[in-house]
Amino acid sequence: MKKITQYLTTTMMLCCGAAIAAPMDHMTTQSVTEELKQYLSNANDGWFVYSIKAAPQTHSMCCYKNGEHAACDLNSKQYGYGSSSDSPYTESIHIFTQVKKGSIKRIMPVGDSCEVKGKGQTVDWLQNVTAQQSISWLKDQAIEQDDHNGSLYVLSLHPEKQAGEAIYSLAKDNHNDYSEQAVFWLGQRKDDGFAYLKKLYKELPKGDVRHHLNFALSQHESAEAVNLLKKIATNDEDSEQQADAIFWLSQTNGIDNLPQFLMNLMNESQSREVKEKAIFSLSQIKSTEASQHLAQLVKTHKDREVREQSLFWLSQNDPQQAQKTAIELLKSTTNDSEQENAVFVLSQLPNQQSADALFAILKGNYHKNIKKKAIFWLSQSDDKTTLDRLEKLL
Repeated sequence: MKKITQYLTTTMMLCCGAAIAAPMDHMTTQSVTEELKQYLSNANDGWFVYSIKAAPQTHSMCCYKNGEHAACDLNSKQYGYGSSSDSPYTESIHIFTQVKKGSIKRIMPVGDSCEVKGKGQTVDWLQNVTAQQSISWLKDQAIEQDDHNGSLYVLSLHPEKQAGEAIYSLAKDNHNDYSEQAVFWLGQRKDDGFAYLKKLYKELPKGDVRHHLNFALSQHESAEAVNLLKKIATNDEDSEQQADAIFWLSQTNGIDNLPQFLMNLMNESQSREVKEKAIFSLSQIKSTEASQHLAQLVKTHKDREVREQSLFWLSQNDPQQAQKTAIELLKSTTNDSEQENAVFVLSQLPNQQSADALFAILKGNYHKNIKKKAIFWLSQSDDKTTLDRLEKLL
């Protein structure tokens, strides 16, 4: 075995003391699944690699260390790999696979621009593996090992429609650990992923795998996916699925009129869980409109729990608006619970803002019970200046 110093493709290089076996052309004569089983039964511990064609505009995947692009080391047990929008495009995906005691331990895809090193390693190069053979083998790997070796990620990188079909069938299986991961990877496939997610929404029974459709749709970044997520948030009969969809809408960028959509859900739904998730989701949107909607709920909603939760989450979203709304509430309500909640919210504002608001209550024209609550929260402060001010005032 000679050391490799030449490029395996036009730009990808295997370097640093690794050795490569002669290309194994016979891999094209049978099903790659059966051929690999035979190969693995006699293989020593080590690595093999084969290449497939990448989809157009696929960013080159490689290894990362401390967030920085780095060579992939076949001797490393801990690594991070993937691609980013600033990675160059790749024409091929090179699938490095680690064999140990006859089984597959790790499957690592890298792009043309990624350097791979492996001092002391021997790498068998399987030549002319077809995309369909690769898809069939990776699907089997996902089933056999519940995707613990990264097979589904590599399968998702195949541009062929057969790859989408394979991932869809794994997701539809529903009762296995790999099904949830299959749903996720469908969300990463921009060309055909949505069609399969839509089918799964109709076909899967209630449960964890179906719930994962929400996150996958939020990752798809298409108008169709957003519309389906809105449909789930509005109409799904499974309240957990519905509430989870509301949350993932708030984590999805670029949705027009989302605060108003969430307010409509608040007004139309009778589900406590949906209302709570809609309030929280409004607090996740950093906009004046979202803050105004939360303030409106505090002032006008008929449900006391909705009013109190809205005020609390408003304080996490917009402390200035929360302070103003809490003070207005203290002046307008005689309900002990709402008063206590309003003072509590003021106590949760940023340190100086909180102290100033609570001291203003002590000096203002408020009922003595409200002032007692303000004193209590001021006394819980760990700020010496605040405690000194309270001591002088009392």
